[in-house]
Amino acid sequence: MPHNFQTSLAYENSKSTVADTFYYDQFHVENIIRFNSGSPSDMVFQRQDIDLQLFGWGKHTNVSEKFRDFDFNDLYLELYSMYPETKGWMHKSEANYLAYFFPKRMFWIDKKELQQIFKTQIEPAINFTELESWLKTNKNKSGKYKTQIEVKGQPYSVQIITAFNRTSNKDWNTVGVSVPFNLLKNCGLTWRDSSL
Repeated sequence: MPHNFQTSLAYENSKSTVADTFYYDQFHVENIIRFNSGSPSDMVFQRQDIDLQLFGWGKHTNVSEKFRDFDFNDLYLELYSMYPETKGWMHKSEANYLAYFFPKRMFWIDKKELQQIFKTQIEPAINFTELESWLKTNKNKSGKYKTQIEVKGQPYSVQIITAFNRTSNKDWNTVGVSVPFNLLKNCGLTWRDSSL
């Protein structure tokens, strides 16, 4: 069954009330502007990986927001939005922060720091020959496989996740990698971890 982008977008929009309550209660923001209507003006922000802006203290910040149904103590990082032509949000993001929601906790991460670690430590360690072989064997399917990468001399188990997408005139794969938080910590990434 192909991945449905509209279903994913509707799911993320359904979580916005919980997220907004968190921002108001925990961060004491004064206003929130979301870019989730699907309008041309909102899509300009979406293509920059900016889901919302938080306003307060005389300034605003651009936020990328992700939601996970299950907490596997790892972080999903998008390698390609359309493999192999279009790089994913880890390459193109203009967000200042990533708000990463699990069912019971949220991670607030400096997006530029995360991008730097991704580009210099994580992406170079991925075996793209293995990925290409997996995609050829599993053509027109969504799925995932476990593999190992070595970062800073340490081996880590990660999952490569692919989502097969189909529209009336195009097929493509979105590809990402889920990495454990201890890998990110060992690379020097810091974050705020808050209960919901």
